[in-house]
Parts: sequence; structure tokens; C-alpha cells
Amino acid sequence: MNHIRGFLMLLAAGVAFWQGWRIHRVHSPWAACGLGMLALALAAWHLTRKPPQPRR
Repeated sequence: MNHIRGFLMLLAAGVAFWQGWRIHRVHSPWAACGLGMLALALAAWHLTRKPPQPRR
């Protein structure tokens, strides 16, 4: 499940950076770029986490 969340966050980061690139000539893209960076950080966290241990 963590890998699925990681790939979804990579997709969200790509969309955020793309939207930031689209609006950079009209508005300030800092919010979109900031959300893209946050999504990249969460994706890295999800992709590098160890799977949870089963309860006994």
C-alpha cells in the first residue's frame, strides 16, 4: 500500500509542477511549486518506509 501511495504522490507532484509552469507567466507559481515539493517529499517518505510488522 505504501508504494501505491508513493506513486500517487509522484503523480500529484507532477500535476502541481505542471500547473505551476502553466501559470508562471500570469500569476506567482510559488504555491503550486511548494505543493509539488511537499508531494515529492511525501512520495519519497512513502517509497522508502519499511512495511509495518504484523501484530502478534
